[in-house]
Amino acid sequence: MAVGGFTALLITPAFALSYFTAYAVPGESPRPWLAVLQNPLANAGLLEPGSISVYDSYGVLYLAAWVLALAGSVTLVRSQFGRAAPWLRRAWVGALGCLALVAVGILGDYAIPSDVVGSVGFVLTGLGFVGATVAFAFLGFALRRYIGASWWVAWSVAALGVVSVFGGMVLVGHVPSGPGSGFAVAAMVVAASHRASRVASVTT
Repeated sequence: MAVGGFTALLITPAFALSYFTAYAVPGESPRPWLAVLQNPLANAGLLEPGSISVYDSYGVLYLAAWVLALAGSVTLVRSQFGRAAPWLRRAWVGALGCLALVAVGILGDYAIPSDVVGSVGFVLTGLGFVGATVAFAFLGFALRRYIGASWWVAWSVAALGVVSVFGGMVLVGHVPSGPGSGFAVAAMVVAASHRASRVASVTT
């Protein structure tokens, strides 16, 4: 889970820059902080400006990282799923389902030839991210209502979708790495917190 989130964050600059250099769209340009990294990444052999194949390769790697983080999240939630209230279970299914839809969209965008699926992959990715803004808001409410989560935890979860999707687009300007950034950070934080709680329970 943490490895997936970390990998997604780690490749985000090269992934986003690969898009901006491979597809010269009028009015689109990399964010200033990304532009600063372009030459160092190219000199390190991590970026090949103008190469669509390199861009697609980063897409497949991002998909692998996303699925790894998602699989860890599902495993963590499943261990508590049976004891959760029905509405909380539905909230979890909705939130994780949206992230799974993002994965399907990334698969269609980067791992399947575009002449087979067209722009379906991008559409599914967008729908998954937009759905996540709503699903995580409901999840935050459900955590507060059904298990008595603190206000800080409930509001953090509720705001995760909106902050990740819209904040990530402002910061990175590329789909899926921009909207996915907040979720990647959340995967790392949750994994670290879960590990710390397990260590604490063993030592006490």
